[in-house]
Amino acid sequence: MRTYFVGPWELSTATAILPATPAGGRVLLVESLGKGAAVPYHRKKLVLVLASLRHLVAELRAAGFEVDHRVAPSYAVGIREHIARFHPTEVLVAEPAEWGITQSIRALAAEMAAPGDGDGRPRAPVTIVPDRRMLVPRDWFADWAHGRKLLRMEDFYRLQRRRLDLLVDSSGDPVGGAWNLDADNRENARALAKHGVPDEPVSFAPDGVVQGVCLLVDGMPNHWGDTAGFDLPTSRAQALEALDDFITHRLADFGPFEDAMLEGRVYLYHSRLSAAMNVGLLHPREVVDAAVRAYDNGRGPVPLQSVEGFVRQIIGWREYVNGIYWTKMPAYRDVNYFGFTRALPQAYWDPDAIDLACVSDSVRMVRDTAYAHHIHRLMILANFATLVGVHPLRLSEWFWAGFADAFEWVELPNVIGMGTYGDGGTMSSKPYVSAAAYINRMSNYCSGCRYDPKLRDGPTACPFNYLYWTFLDDIRTRKLGVGQRMALVLKAIDKFPAAELAAMHASRTRFLETLAPDRTGWTFAADAG
Repeated sequence: MRTYFVGPWELSTATAILPATPAGGRVLLVESLGKGAAVPYHRKKLVLVLASLRHLVAELRAAGFEVDHRVAPSYAVGIREHIARFHPTEVLVAEPAEWGITQSIRALAAEMAAPGDGDGRPRAPVTIVPDRRMLVPRDWFADWAHGRKLLRMEDFYRLQRRRLDLLVDSSGDPVGGAWNLDADNRENARALAKHGVPDEPVSFAPDGVVQGVCLLVDGMPNHWGDTAGFDLPTSRAQALEALDDFITHRLADFGPFEDAMLEGRVYLYHSRLSAAMNVGLLHPREVVDAAVRAYDNGRGPVPLQSVEGFVRQIIGWREYVNGIYWTKMPAYRDVNYFGFTRALPQAYWDPDAIDLACVSDSVRMVRDTAYAHHIHRLMILANFATLVGVHPLRLSEWFWAGFADAFEWVELPNVIGMGTYGDGGTMSSKPYVSAAAYINRMSNYCSGCRYDPKLRDGPTACPFNYLYWTFLDDIRTRKLGVGQRMALVLKAIDKFPAAELAAMHASRTRFLETLAPDRTGWTFAADAG
């Protein structure tokens, strides 16, 4: 009998490769102890993965499938132990979501294909097949990327709109006349407060499976956060309910307010679906189809600007970063365009270790919920790390550990390529850094912060200001290319009085001395498990 392996990134019938009927094969799911201990994952993230896996086991068994659910030191060891126990004719494995796991499965496949050496160990072919989780096959992206100097997401996104027949007319042109409606989606925090914030997303009370997993995870050492308040979907049915909740209650206002931030408000009009998608409870096609149906060529309740912005996040960014990851690995972990060496500040683990309101609140969100929306991630957490010179891989590891939706395939390109400009511009036409003015415009943080967003220097000046201008001055001094979009702002430094520029450099030095480095002692073994 053939065995179908299901990894923790494809935990539903919508994304896993499974036998067509219970008689068609056996299903194998493995909880990898090595993978669980490889990174100090947020405890809510561990609950998400383990509870979703166990719910799928129960669902498949209830449907009559024979399921081997085992705990093993690694996924490869779990498959090997399964082969020894059940002697399958073949084991099918969909392309794993991460580099390290892929290498171990490939090594296992080679081992199983090699002639026996008389050790008597059972063997069975291990066949790696294309995964079902994504909309863009890896070889398609590799062909598209081949020979291109610039791998711009916007170019990729337009091709996907046509290829997938989403929001295009019969001629292949964009519905509404424009591919990208970002210009309509920049309402700030003041507009959001006036408009009103929505109710929190639908939440899911822990059932017996989730409660058992929470107890297990609470006892695990060397992990961040806690399990209290866990309410994410951990089954296919719950994920579909969460999708419907977003489409019904928040999608219409997602576009205009997707970049706004309010202190203490985590989700606002965002979907909170990324975690469910990245463990495979939802398929990206059904998510974008639900959004497009809500628009219904202008007849639905949701405006085009919100649907287009949401669809772009999924068929644009999500598929694009997956392609970048598989095209650039494993060297992508080591790129460091600016040559930064600073350790991750302790403030990324402890929100009380810093008195910048925006940074503290953003870290607190992640610590408490394993989530923060994309502007917190890009324009506060990554922006701050870049301005203070954190090594991009250290920030990437923190994202991997802290966010429930973070597998390496999605966080590494977002952090290295987009968030920190660590690859020197493969993904981004400029570094996404800003001074306090952007944060003040898009959030309400500055009104309650002890720092003044309008001052560039002095004891009450917002550190984002002098960090930003001295960062740019360093770029100018080192003659580093950062794209034409930065030309005007770099030239503006020429107008700064020399004394003011020197004072900002001195302020930066003093501020950096106050940043305690990471004291957790936690380690990251990217390829373990």
